[in-house]
Amino acid sequence: MKILVISLAGIGDTLFATPLIHELRAIHPDATIDALVRWRGAKDLLEGNPHLNTIHQKNFVSDSKISSFLFLLKLRRQGYDLSFNTHPQSRRLYRLVARFINAPVRLGHEYECSGALDRWLTNRTLPQDYTRHSSEIICPCFH
Repeated sequence: MKILVISLAGIGDTLFATPLIHELRAIHPDATIDALVRWRGAKDLLEGNPHLNTIHQKNFVSDSKISSFLFLLKLRRQGYDLSFNTHPQSRRLYRLVARFINAPVRLGHEYECSGALDRWLTNRTLPQDYTRHSSEIICPCFH
């Protein structure tokens, strides 16, 4: 199994995603688990994490559209089975990245402003719940 954890919101949100990465490794010890982050600081934060195989970093907002497209095409060719958009990922661009990478299962959160397009971009959604950590909500789905 190949899993991609998408954490594009920021460095702090990437830090909050580390328990999720730990739980994914516990549930899927033989899986390839990669992360996609936007900020160099987020990549630095994850460097050396024993639960990740690869950390991809790309700033889709400031980099050129062609560069971003080619980067996403490379990730799409990796053949991920599952992608997670970590919480919060309320920008539609972040869910569009998940859709383009095209894992058959694209898991994210449903926000107050979510609509049909958002449900197509991430085909499995969890309710937004600021009182619980993502690992508490997501990981029981895969035990």
